[in-house]
Amino acid sequence: MNNTHVLSVRRAATALACAAALVSLTACNSGSDKAADGDSKASTAADKPAKADAKPNGADKLSAVELRTKGTETKAAAGSVHEVMSRSDAKSDLRLSATECAGTVDLKDMGSFEVIRKGDDVWGKVDSTFSTWAKKNGAGTIKADQWMHGSPTAALTKVFASYCHGEQFGKPEKNSLSLTKGPATKVAGQPAATAVAKGSDPSKQATFSVATTGKPYLLQQESPYSNGTGMATITWSDFGTAVGAKAPTGKIVNAPNI
Repeated sequence: MNNTHVLSVRRAATALACAAALVSLTACNSGSDKAADGDSKASTAADKPAKADAKPNGADKLSAVELRTKGTETKAAAGSVHEVMSRSDAKSDLRLSATECAGTVDLKDMGSFEVIRKGDDVWGKVDSTFSTWAKKNGAGTIKADQWMHGSPTAALTKVFASYCHGEQFGKPEKNSLSLTKGPATKVAGQPAATAVAKGSDPSKQATFSVATTGKPYLLQQESPYSNGTGMATITWSDFGTAVGAKAPTGKIVNAPNI
């Protein structure tokens, strides 16, 4: 492999990895919905709205920092979650736990793919747009509409697995943001208190919404990405519902190196 091709492959892999930063507040500059068994439709983030009689949990009385910390810790303790993300250049619909993942990622102009993870096994299936993008950007031939298998550390399947964000179920990161309390709101009909990280541009400030009834889960995050050039909205629901990831059926090939 010559140096030019090596650099092209690295750039392609970097672009894919940067696009994977769906949950973090900042990300890199870069340019068919299925569920756990790879064969059924994924549901929406609002599939299990809060019970109308859920009791207040006192989250609205917490400081802004305490509110975000409590919401993040409670979400992590649930062990699994349904995560739906939307931003101008990407969207995703995934069911996640620390070791399992199933759903879809749509990178718009780059194409889309389905991903399933179960422990140390990762499967991915890309569409024709993704296959064409990969070839044009030096990532080699990745056939469309064909399930590929690899590990969480192999080149291509590592990229797929990076969208699964299993780290959010470990020890939550310490708050490093300057936060203030925002107005009360509702997420999928559930009352929530908000913590706001104000930036120089009020239209691009991060907002964290935490449930004020039932358990104080972090329900939604709205935050800038790509160095503040856009906003991403991430909504969580179905806390504690098992992912139930299963290997896809039909022909499965080894994922190619990129």
